[in-house]
Amino acid sequence: MPLFQSLRLHHTRFYNMLPVVMTPSTISSEAAAGFSWHARESTDNSRRDTTGSSDRVSVEIGDLSGWLDLHRPQQGIQLSGCNAAAELLAVRLPDTPANQFVDGWVRGGDAVAIHEPRNSRRLRATALWRLAKGPADLTVELVLSVQTSAIRSDGAVAVDCRLPATEVIPGISSDQQLEWLPPIPTTGGAELPWRRLADAAVLCLLFRQSLAGRSFAICVRRDEGREVALQRCTLPERPGLPNFTLTTWFFPTLIEKGVLHRSRLAVTLGSPANDLDWAAAAAQSLASQPPLLQ
Repeated sequence: MPLFQSLRLHHTRFYNMLPVVMTPSTISSEAAAGFSWHARESTDNSRRDTTGSSDRVSVEIGDLSGWLDLHRPQQGIQLSGCNAAAELLAVRLPDTPANQFVDGWVRGGDAVAIHEPRNSRRLRATALWRLAKGPADLTVELVLSVQTSAIRSDGAVAVDCRLPATEVIPGISSDQQLEWLPPIPTTGGAELPWRRLADAAVLCLLFRQSLAGRSFAICVRRDEGREVALQRCTLPERPGLPNFTLTTWFFPTLIEKGVLHRSRLAVTLGSPANDLDWAAAAAQSLASQPPLLQ
């Protein structure tokens, strides 16, 4: 077996909670055969496991390169190409030293990190970033799980995606159909139709002409997300191209000990030539799946 095909990183602490078992999600692990995480050298020698392997992993998608640090899920997948950068599927947890890395492993297209911040919430979060060949070039799905060892706790966790785009088109997938709405205005507020969606619907946001000329579609189920917000800003180094931050909140603000909550967020990237078609396919694929544990 290749060294990094099944890398496991241990900083494990055991206590009486439900085991974290990743159930099948929108993307099967077999579908990820064409894309795998690879070891990326870390300059921090204190964060290597006993085999000498790194906890930083990378992936190449054509002229785009991305990397992920399992110890720092709040940085997400750092993606770059053609003098532009994006941050995808960043799990917003307290930064070190308050943030405790518990365990992590990589197998093929799956990268998993378990964190339990040292604070009163006593919240254990498990993040799975899964690579797969979707309806376009690549789909990356984040499956996020939380549970608490406290009697009651705040379970809310935010996931951020930051990326440039020439325009953003929202779409709603329901009843096996996707309706594209008018593009979000380039000035003023960026109001999303989130609260008006049916429980089984999927919100798809198509970010056009983002990195290396590709478009990105970010999809979330209404019955798995709690709130979605989109912010726009202009970076001084690229004044002509707006930069967007999409924040998705998951899980109730009150959860109980022994109850596992699970949700997901999917990002698909591909050619701008037919982005409306493959983005619709990605949204409908997510809509056709049963909801995860809530």
